[in-house]
Amino acid sequence: MRVSAAEGRATLNLLRPALIRLTWAPGTEVQEADARDVLRQSLELVDHVPYAVLVDMRHITMINAGARAAYGSETMVLAAAMLGLTPVDRVIAASVQQSVHEVRFFTEEEAALAWLTSHLPAS
Repeated sequence: MRVSAAEGRATLNLLRPALIRLTWAPGTEVQEADARDVLRQSLELVDHVPYAVLVDMRHITMINAGARAAYGSETMVLAAAMLGLTPVDRVIAASVQQSVHEVRFFTEEEAALAWLTSHLPAS
């Protein structure tokens, strides 16, 4: 299942129960309203259960302080894997490390998904 969020700048894909892939449109500067909409849509997509999220951040340019705070305080997120390639991606990912859930940066999607899957409840 796939849904759009943040006025079309974000796409959410349900990869399996309680596991979402979030992809941002190229050049996006993530604002607090974007983050809150993504979180709301994510909860609906997983039917309001705790979930893990793979954030493909390879195309974003910034996450503002309000968005970082919104993401970092979301208690329904079990773990977030930040997928990036460049040193800039790594710096942006580091800005969301202070969260109530585990956050880790990855350069390979397979490794990120394996790590996220380990955070999901046993089915």
